[in-house]
Amino acid sequence: MKALVTAELSGDGQSRLEALGYEVLRAGWGVTRRVLEPEALVAAGQGATVLIVEIEAVDGAVLDALPDLRLVATARGAPSNVDLAAAAARGIPVIHTPARNAASVADFTIGLVIAQCRSLARSQEHLRRVGWHVDGELPYLHFRGPELAGRTLGLVGYGAVGREVARRAAGGFAMRVLVSDPYVDAPDPPAQAVSLARLLAESDVVSLHCPLTPETTGLIDAAALEQMAPHAVLVNTARAAIVDEAALVAALRRRRIAGAALDVFWREPLERDHPLLDLDTVTLTPHLAGAADDVVTHHSAMIVDDVESVLAGRRPRHLANPEVWGRSGLRPTGG
Repeated sequence: MKALVTAELSGDGQSRLEALGYEVLRAGWGVTRRVLEPEALVAAGQGATVLIVEIEAVDGAVLDALPDLRLVATARGAPSNVDLAAAAARGIPVIHTPARNAASVADFTIGLVIAQCRSLARSQEHLRRVGWHVDGELPYLHFRGPELAGRTLGLVGYGAVGREVARRAAGGFAMRVLVSDPYVDAPDPPAQAVSLARLLAESDVVSLHCPLTPETTGLIDAAALEQMAPHAVLVNTARAAIVDEAALVAALRRRRIAGAALDVFWREPLERDHPLLDLDTVTLTPHLAGAADDVVTHHSAMIVDDVESVLAGRRPRHLANPEVWGRSGLRPTGG
């Protein structure tokens, strides 16, 4: 049996695949940091029964050109790079890795909260570029901020990442945690479910952790920003389009809110002339929240666990197209 792996894969993950009887072929993004175009993906995947991707796209044409495939896995939380309907029509299960980077994003979110509230990035930039004093005054007069204990963190969205952020904020920093999520009535104590309006009004920090959907696009608009306290900050490690870009820039310019910490942007890479870069009340990072080294370990283990299940005839835990399981036309798993 052959497994083509274009995703990043841990050494343990590769060893486990080999122990299952697979010849593991490595190519593409996970090796070269260059994405394979469909023709190259098909050429590399000839004879493979398992395909494990991360960035490369898998559509019906790719599936048709790889007739030996029995399983496709994608090392992403949402299998957006795989045509699920095309795979289901061909009886091919697709597995994915939800919450693979939840802990990574949660850690980073708390880091952004601290960096924004205590001016870590701004004070370092000042020290490197200007020097110790600020207009002749001691720096602690200019880079002060609140302790987190007793402050209120409002989480918009309470999925895997939101839950991890709440656990860190309440348990590690003694913050009060409010949650606004239409699908969650009872978050884990001590977090409290409230309306979005109440969350915006009462939070010292508003942190976004909801998916981007038609309902959440532009959710944090000018009206929402007006509901936030003047001393509050907005943190976004989710999706940029949840926030109205022009409204946020306007609110920051007129100091309607105290600041923002952003890891995601409406157009990436962030343009060098973007107005956010001229504001001294923001902390900006280049889409790094999910970039912990351990994420590769997590998604590798999740994928191989599910490959083992499929080989044993058990339904995989993270099956993205469950309608294929048990279907009479399901492709047999063996070599």
